[in-house]
Amino acid sequence: MASILLRHIYKAYPHSKKEDKKEKEQQLSPFAVKDFNLEIHDGEFIVLVGPSGCGKSTTLRMIAGLEDISAGELYIDGNLSNNVDASKRDIAMVFQNYALYPHMTSYQNMSYGLKLRKIKKPLLRKGEVVYDYDKEKVKELQLQVKKSQSPDEVEALNKQIAEIKSKKDTPVMKAVHYSKEEIDEKVKSAAEVLDITHLLDRKPSEMSGGQRQRVALGRALVRDPKVFLLDEPLSNLDAKLRASMRNEIVKLHKKVQTTFVYVTHDQIEAMTMGDRIVVMKDGVIQQVDTPSNIYDNPANLFVAGFIGTPQMNFFDVKLNSDAENIQISLPNGNQISFPLSTLKPIQEEYISGNEKEAVLGVRGEHIAIGEDGIPAVVSFAEILGNSTNILCKLEGSDDEFNITVQSRSSLKPGDKINISFEPANIHLFDKNTGDSIYQYKEENE
Repeated sequence: MASILLRHIYKAYPHSKKEDKKEKEQQLSPFAVKDFNLEIHDGEFIVLVGPSGCGKSTTLRMIAGLEDISAGELYIDGNLSNNVDASKRDIAMVFQNYALYPHMTSYQNMSYGLKLRKIKKPLLRKGEVVYDYDKEKVKELQLQVKKSQSPDEVEALNKQIAEIKSKKDTPVMKAVHYSKEEIDEKVKSAAEVLDITHLLDRKPSEMSGGQRQRVALGRALVRDPKVFLLDEPLSNLDAKLRASMRNEIVKLHKKVQTTFVYVTHDQIEAMTMGDRIVVMKDGVIQQVDTPSNIYDNPANLFVAGFIGTPQMNFFDVKLNSDAENIQISLPNGNQISFPLSTLKPIQEEYISGNEKEAVLGVRGEHIAIGEDGIPAVVSFAEILGNSTNILCKLEGSDDEFNITVQSRSSLKPGDKINISFEPANIHLFDKNTGDSIYQYKEENE
């Protein structure tokens, strides 16, 4: 297992002359990933989520060593890894297209990487381990000697080097291939964990998409890596199989207790799988937090709209406040008032008494239908079995919004209803910046 630290990471791709012109006109960012800062804890399951082109896969490939880092520092298990070859990072990656060899069986696909890989083992002579002084430690101290400016420090380091050389207590290590028995044990153990033992003699063409995905996971698992990287591994599967494989990957993470970094554009996968979610847009982190906190306390309009199905409803409003209450003017002229004590804490500048323009956000499940409230008209009712999505318009407004009712509804287009918002679950955002005006503290600050 290993922790990962990304510090001020940037990734820039070369642009065409036309793109360079747009960039100069500030219409196009030169960076696919911009000032990315994130600490991934040892054994954590992190999900990078965002729309296509937001930089999540590029970030994953930089961790893997498949993309160069334009600027910034990448630390894996505490070691600076910007220039470490991908093959030496001890990272396993599962791709979107599985990347299995079509002419090989599942067993051969899973074992192939192990046959090529070398590991360090103690050198044996006549069946006994060979010992020598700690050469790695001596090299480290010799580098310190070269950098040192103090004669006293150099003398102390040289004494330490001489003392280490006098002790032959460190096993001599030699790079060797895995034995056939070791490979067989690893492959069969991984197959048992993933429940694909019965598929080991099949080729990819003889398996379903879900089975091929398990084999791809098994090929990564046999390596026993420090970090698993998964780049949209379920995007080629149907909806039912995706749900099943989501559970399998979460179970796998709990079994192996290794650091997982998972990339997806599907916010349902992000909400159900990750210990923490990193929401990205245009190469920039928008928010880092647990799934429940991101859902309940979105940092800005983008996060609020991206996370959650159906999407959060938004209304352009005007705010007026006094010492105890806040008045909200809706687009159709209706006004609602809430005691400040019933809302989440609002930043002082937005309750100063002066009128402010803002955006009110509220999820469909937090809008109630009752006898009293704001008049609205039903546009469409979508029955989803045990729940109903009702599209409505405020009277005097053309903007539609969604209400989610946890039952079947008999409402029809044209029906008039009265609605109210749950004050504890409404969200307020700055009209110009899109940032929440609540007093949130983001984890990645």
